[in-house]
Amino acid sequence: MLIRFIATIVFLKLSKSEVVPLTDDNSHIVFSGEWFIKAYAPWCGACRSIAKPWNDLGAWAEGTEFNIAEIDITVGYQLSNQLLVSRIPTLFHVKDGVFTQYQGGRDLEAWKTFLMQKGSESLEPLSWYRRPGSPTMTVFGYLISFALKINDMQNYLTEEIGIPVVLSIILLIVAPIILSITLFLSSVWIIHKIWGKPKPVHAIGKQRAAKPRTGSQIQNEPNKEEIIQDSAEKKCQ
Repeated sequence: MLIRFIATIVFLKLSKSEVVPLTDDNSHIVFSGEWFIKAYAPWCGACRSIAKPWNDLGAWAEGTEFNIAEIDITVGYQLSNQLLVSRIPTLFHVKDGVFTQYQGGRDLEAWKTFLMQKGSESLEPLSWYRRPGSPTMTVFGYLISFALKINDMQNYLTEEIGIPVVLSIILLIVAPIILSITLFLSSVWIIHKIWGKPKPVHAIGKQRAAKPRTGSQIQNEPNKEEIIQDSAEKKCQ
């Protein structure tokens, strides 16, 4: 926690003088304050074309309330997946956790005008279920991150180690399923051994029948001789 707090302070200070690179470790800082974020990829030509004016925007924002950041979608999986970035570059404005997608021009003056004139107020914010940090997008982001890590592991097994594709699929998919079933059956067996089987109904009945009767129960039971006498009297009548 202390290291994360120090990293947050450092990134907030850097945001006043340069573009802040966002990763999975520090992307939480965008949920407070006002941020202008660029989602990009290193191999994207359009992203490279706006790299310099974006850095100039970071220098311009020094000393203002605006924080300029960028996220490499090949590294910052969680935030970029929660933003559902489908094309790059894509720009997002964030103010106190409210996300909007920028739709204006892609030059320094257009960005400065957008920030100074509070252009985000005329944009419709992302729906609550699409907003990063919401329960739905948090779960979705983790699932996508998990799938991408599985894909990275599969590439490592096939390309670096040289394992055949079929065997790598078995190791990454079939083996975990078999392991999960084995763990489940083992848990059932352990619970069965600890708590035992439930007693059958007839055994419970025998146990109740063998239970000794109390004095009040014996006293309340009708006398056998009285039952015979009552039945004889009824016959005579």
